[in-house]
Amino acid sequence: MTEVKKQLIDKFVFDDEGFRMSTPPQIAEYRAKRLKTDSIADLGSGIGVQALYFALASRRVVAVENDHKRMEDCRKNAETMGITNVEFIEGNATDENVVKMLRDVDTTHSDPSRKKTGDGWSFSDLSPNPLEVVKLYASENISFDIPAFMSPSLVPDDWELEYISLQGELKQLSTYLGGLKRFKKSALNLPSGNRIVYNKDLSRKVEYTERPKKWLYDLDGSLYYSGLLPEFLQEKKDLSLLHQDRQKTLLTGEKLILDPFIVRSYSVIDSAISLEEARKKLILEKAGKVVLRYSVDPSKYYEERRSMEKGLVGSTTIYIFKFRNRYYLADRAATAENSKVSNKD
Repeated sequence: MTEVKKQLIDKFVFDDEGFRMSTPPQIAEYRAKRLKTDSIADLGSGIGVQALYFALASRRVVAVENDHKRMEDCRKNAETMGITNVEFIEGNATDENVVKMLRDVDTTHSDPSRKKTGDGWSFSDLSPNPLEVVKLYASENISFDIPAFMSPSLVPDDWELEYISLQGELKQLSTYLGGLKRFKKSALNLPSGNRIVYNKDLSRKVEYTERPKKWLYDLDGSLYYSGLLPEFLQEKKDLSLLHQDRQKTLLTGEKLILDPFIVRSYSVIDSAISLEEARKKLILEKAGKVVLRYSVDPSKYYEERRSMEKGLVGSTTIYIFKFRNRYYLADRAATAENSKVSNKD
């Protein structure tokens, strides 16, 4: 999936790393509304995107940042936006003096910096460590952003998990403690605002179907990592699971379904039992370009694609799927995003 590009805020100042680590504005705006309060501290404010959105919703904001350059960028960005209700503390969020200065704040948010070790994430990879922050800060109303691909088994059971995607791409895993909690677990799709909520009474077993039907659907990645596919399929009873792994989740059905959690829709045109037969049918469909939507060794992707495109002179783009050694030709269809379909919670 192509990475969703992060929006720039007009006249903001930042360094490349500060921008890379900053919260996408759409998510910052959503969270500011969810955590609206009298006073809130943003631990590790960086260049200030989240802190300044907090300031648009809450009365008082305290931005804490250990990096001097980013603290100065945060100050300048506050001036650019004309925001005056932010206090700035340059220091480590776990420093005793900083903790004392924030004792009267009723809500705390932290987006810790992170270092990667091995193939997985743990709280020890985050700075400040969320578990340490919970011990140090008196407020029970605390929110953390942690790596979206971190195993939920490592998160304390009484924390809310909120998987946030932007235009179908999983961007953040937000956690909420104390009075901030609303759900056990959910997947939130932005900008639509649609949410899928965990249902403890629903069976976690999802049956696979062997063959594609008339329509194929590429699903929002937040549903895979949150484990909330059963809840989605409970709502969309006409859809069946065709394929699921870390890279993609594909559903299929006989009807065209529009939903914000459906990132791409495809209409199945034809099928073939071999590459040669697939090429002949591509010619009949007046194809000029193909996109392979099945697993291929990255080093051989273009070789296989060129082989499939050999002899094509048309202008149509055809998407090729492969299930049980059979090739399926498909065309892109409408999505909820370009059809403006939304069911906000």
